[in-house]
Amino acid sequence: MMNDNNQSEKIIKNLQEDWNQLEKLSTSEEPSALFLKDNLQHYQSRKKKAFYRELKLFIITAIFLLSCLSILAFQTLYIIAIIEVASIIVAPIVYFMLTRKQEGKIFDDRN
Repeated sequence: MMNDNNQSEKIIKNLQEDWNQLEKLSTSEEPSALFLKDNLQHYQSRKKKAFYRELKLFIITAIFLLSCLSILAFQTLYIIAIIEVASIIVAPIVYFMLTRKQEGKIFDDRN
């Protein structure tokens, strides 16, 4: 009888330990507000750096193109006409490519 009682207590104790381990496995910890805030700030700083990098590249390209065009304007009018015709043809193609690229980024958040 004593042996039976001792075995049942041991089984109950083992079952309780197993149950506690299962509860520990099933509970998922939610990220803290501080963790989420830090991740958001990190993401925003990366986006801000990327924006300024693209802005610098845009300004440098614009200055380069304007200086080239102003030099060419003093050289000959024929080259300016060729550039205008080329830009009328190339600009819609570039616009289409950029909008397609932007549409792809909407669904892709791996940036």
